[in-house]
Order: sequence, then structure tokens, then C-alpha cells
Amino acid sequence: MRESLAEARHARALARVTRRRFLGWAGAAGLGFAAGSRLAGRADAAMPAGGPMSIADLTAGAKKEGLQLHAYGMPPDWANWEGIFAGFKTKYSVTSIYKPEGDLSSAQELQKFEAEKAHPIGDIGDVGFQWGPVAVQRGIVQAYKTAHWSAIADNLKDPNGYWVAEYSGVMSFAVNTARVKKSPQTWHDLLDPAFKNMVTIDQDPRQAFDAFAAVVSAAYANGGSITNVEPGIEYFAKLKKAGNFIPVKAELASMQTGEAGVAIRWTFLNLADRDTVKQKGGPAYEVVIPSDGSVASPYVSVINKWAPHPNTAKLFQEYLFSDEGQLGLLQGYAVPARMKQLTVPADLAAKLPPSSAFSKVVYLTDLKALAAAQAVVKDQWGPKVMG
Repeated sequence: MRESLAEARHARALARVTRRRFLGWAGAAGLGFAAGSRLAGRADAAMPAGGPMSIADLTAGAKKEGLQLHAYGMPPDWANWEGIFAGFKTKYSVTSIYKPEGDLSSAQELQKFEAEKAHPIGDIGDVGFQWGPVAVQRGIVQAYKTAHWSAIADNLKDPNGYWVAEYSGVMSFAVNTARVKKSPQTWHDLLDPAFKNMVTIDQDPRQAFDAFAAVVSAAYANGGSITNVEPGIEYFAKLKKAGNFIPVKAELASMQTGEAGVAIRWTFLNLADRDTVKQKGGPAYEVVIPSDGSVASPYVSVINKWAPHPNTAKLFQEYLFSDEGQLGLLQGYAVPARMKQLTVPADLAAKLPPSSAFSKVVYLTDLKALAAAQAVVKDQWGPKVMG
């Protein structure tokens, strides 16, 4: 009996701890809960105007299209897309999902949509938050509202259904402890000569949203903000002049070879890589959310206006915003857009960073401010940082 009581107490304590961690993580991503709210799954009672197509109709349409889905900018190791695609295939027997174009930047995804309109290949894309309105302005995406449309906050979706936020990430440092003796806790720490030829970001901040978010995070750490992004650009110029910032892609491969020592990327990428190297016995990873400044922001789903498999793309969005799809994103450490409605297993919640790590995280959803900051980075990154 004592063992049973002890186990029960432990289970209750674990539930309290993991719930606090889960709520703190959700709050850091701008998905805070009202007092007394419960983590319970539910179906949306109210359907949006011009509501969703039935799963039966979408499935019938997908079969006529050959049960194929060509996805751009959704590589297997990003936000658990591999697991989500696998679940989608199992549930709906989709036989082909295009992966070679997975590593495109947001800008490149939209460029491909537009360039291929006479002979379209891509059906669906995953782009940084500020690129959703850009896609609408260019007239290259089509609208669709899933059955869970009303569960998504108004500031995380296009009112007409042309784009919708799927998940968010938080900017973080992944540290290869085989190369780094003392893990950096702040952006200021990265200026130390100990990090010479070590610090990387993911691609070009003028093209890739996560690299842009790294610059904005550095701005906050150096007295700037989303409306004053120059301090972030100047910080990277200083980091490059010191010889610490190197033009190497922040990814698992460069970290494992030792080419890079610190990868500045979204939490969902760095935490997933931490698990991968632990399972494979590679160099140990530590993931740090810098205490002097970090930003969080969503990624959004867009369907190509000329998608060759439009019903399959819409069926995928229905799956993605279901509890199963949203938990799939959380398994990849992305913060799902419907986090408030999910029932999260305790073992998964326990793997999330503690809420205290998010004390300086700023959630970015002001599209006008993002567009203005992007214009500044586009104008100044080349001459100031790349030289």
C-alpha cells in the first residue's frame, strides 16, 4: 500500500510540474491560458463563414488527384515534419510527399510557387510569419479554412483564409559541448574570443525567417527592438569582425563535424538535434535560451494557388490542425497554434524547457513592424555584416 501511495503522490507531483512547464512554454509563445483553463481537447462548435469541406469530400478529391502531396520548405527534421507526414500517409494513404525541396527559405518557396505556375509542382508550403501577407499580395496562394479555424487567434491567421499559423519557435543557442568549455548564456558571451570561428545562423536573414529572428533577438539584447533592429545588425557585424561569426549553415551536420560550435536557431530545431545526438552517441548538446534577449514567432501554412493536388493539400491542413497533427508538432518541440486545446502527455510536457527560461522572450506578431524590420535588414545586412 505504501508503494501505491508513493506512486500516486509522485504522479500528482509530476502532473503539477509538467503542467507548470507546459503552461509557461505556451505563455512564452503568446498562447497564454486564462486562469482555471484546462488542457482538454475539443471540437470547434462554431464553423467559420464559408466553412471547411468534409473529410469525405476531401478524401474523394485526393484520390482523384492520385493521393500525392508535394510540400515545399518542410524538411523531415524541421518541427517533426517527418513524423507528421508519416501519420498523414498512414491515415489517408497518401503515397508521395516531395522532400528534395524541403530546405528552401520562405522567400524561395514563394518564388517557386510563382515560377512554376504554368507547370506547378508544389502544393503546400511552410513560411515565416511575415511571408504570409507577401504571398497574398503576390496573388500566389489560395484560401482554405479548416474545421479548427475558430480555435486560432485572429492575429495568427488571414481573415480570408489565405494563410494560418501552424506553430511557433523560440530563438535559442545549441552548444556543442565537445568544442565549447563553458556554454554561453547571453549574446554578450558570444563575443568572447573563446568562440572564434564557432557561431552560426541558419542561412541569410534577408531570405530565411529563423536567421532574421536571430538578428531581431540580438537587437533586443543590445538595446533595440523589432522597431529598432539596427543594434542586432551592428551586433552581428561586431561578431563577424571578432572572427566569431562564420558563414556556415547552422545545422546538425556542421555541429557534429565540429565546423560549428554554436548554432543559433529555433528551439524546435536545437532540442530535436539534442535528442538525436544523445540517441546516436554524438557530441553532447546543450540548448540555451539567451537570458538577455530572444524572440518567438509563428510559421504559417500556405496552399499554392496553382496546386496540382489542392484537395490533398486541404486534407493535409485538416490533419495538421487536428489534435493528432498538433501533437505531432509538439513532439518536434514546436509550439502548436492550438496548444490551448490539447491534452499533452506528461512525459512529453516534461521534456519542454522550464518556464523560467522564457523570462526575456518577446513574441512577434506585428506584421507591419516585422515588414519594416525586414526591409532594414535587407538594406543593411550586406554592407554592414557581409562587407
